[in-house]
Amino acid sequence: MGTDVRHAVVIGAGLAGLAAARVLADSFEAVTVIERDALPSASGPRVGVPQGHHVHALLALGAKVFEGYFPGLRAELERAGAPVWDWGEGLCAVLPNGIPEPTSMGMPIQTFSRPLLEHVLRQRVTALEPVTLRDGLIVTGLRTAGPGKVTGVRVKDGDSEDEIAADLVVDASGRSSHLPQWLAALGLPAPRTTTVDAQIGYASRIYTYPEGQTPPSWMGLLQPLRAPEFHKGCYAIQVENNTLHVTLHGAGGTQLPHTEDDFLAYAQSLPGPIASTIGSLTPLSAVRRYARTVNRKIAYHRLPRWPAGLIAMGDAVCTFNPAYGQGMTVAGLEARLLERTLRGRRAGTPLDGQVFQKQLARLTVSPWLMATIPDRAWETSRLAWPVKAGNWFLNRLIDTVPHDPKIYTAFSGLFHMTSGPLTLADPRLFSRVLVGPRAGSSGTRTTAV
Repeated sequence: MGTDVRHAVVIGAGLAGLAAARVLADSFEAVTVIERDALPSASGPRVGVPQGHHVHALLALGAKVFEGYFPGLRAELERAGAPVWDWGEGLCAVLPNGIPEPTSMGMPIQTFSRPLLEHVLRQRVTALEPVTLRDGLIVTGLRTAGPGKVTGVRVKDGDSEDEIAADLVVDASGRSSHLPQWLAALGLPAPRTTTVDAQIGYASRIYTYPEGQTPPSWMGLLQPLRAPEFHKGCYAIQVENNTLHVTLHGAGGTQLPHTEDDFLAYAQSLPGPIASTIGSLTPLSAVRRYARTVNRKIAYHRLPRWPAGLIAMGDAVCTFNPAYGQGMTVAGLEARLLERTLRGRRAGTPLDGQVFQKQLARLTVSPWLMATIPDRAWETSRLAWPVKAGNWFLNRLIDTVPHDPKIYTAFSGLFHMTSGPLTLADPRLFSRVLVGPRAGSSGTRTTAV
């Protein structure tokens, strides 16, 4: 094995970091994952992932990618209690223009808590011979050989400081990444940062079913926001331990619930079955709130220079409003990109970090648009016409979903990233969206607040 593939360091043991470590373990003699949190020995929330208290979704494409890297993952999660169900049959989608009838799609979905998925993946990754996980360790900066080459990281463990040499450093430290400051210390200009903030907040609780009470007929409940009129919504999924995980959300500064009474009152202000469902359940957790939902991308790919021995991925580069459920799936796709980049090198040559960042930027274009087009509609400034047109079409599409099973199936593929936007370019589908829902077509009517 060449000298460039001896040791890789991954900063961050979240989903992106674990996926990167899994890929690197196939190419490097040693992989060290560094995590600032003290990691729990069992499934449980941790300080560094405050959004872990809220509903998470692994899209169908993401589930396929992670299953490829961790064979048997779905079965292992199922043994831990995570249910598997068909998206079209098990979802209750409370949309502005109605609720689509159950439709078999052959799209298996598995629902679980973020802590359970992280726990199972941590066990899988640390079982790999090349991988060492060091938690409770803070990375304070990059170790360099001049401004053009990264040779490792500087770390702090309590009061002691040290350096860890590495042939490749992967920043997967998430939203709290310090990479812009570290690059500035190497003399690089500040990368352009783009943000789109719909000022969406979450409030979540976990419920259990009283003895003798059957769960609801649906496995997942989806009630999205839509500017400007539908400023309240919710997500709810059945997860492990026979529990229901409920996240209420609001946009544009909507006041979110703090207390148990507020939580139920907020749910009662929504159409659909959420209030009647949770009204008879037993809460297992306090109300948890979260508001760091801004979409943000950092244009590392546009920097004129990029130091050798370094790449960045995951939320450290591009982070999405979690409402669209894309983050974990994109982390898996970026790991797949890393694998292909490593395999595509000439023997004995190091990974070209600048090329990788450019490819990663291309990979995130579609999910970025899917998240930011509807989020930009909440902004008070005048929208550019492409955003207005995109938002009009997306709303028209969603309004047609409850009344057209073919459009529902096509939209589900788009949502789960198993098909791209070009699917809707099919003239038969495109024309159905433009015409919109027909009077008397299928779908249950509902009114939104």
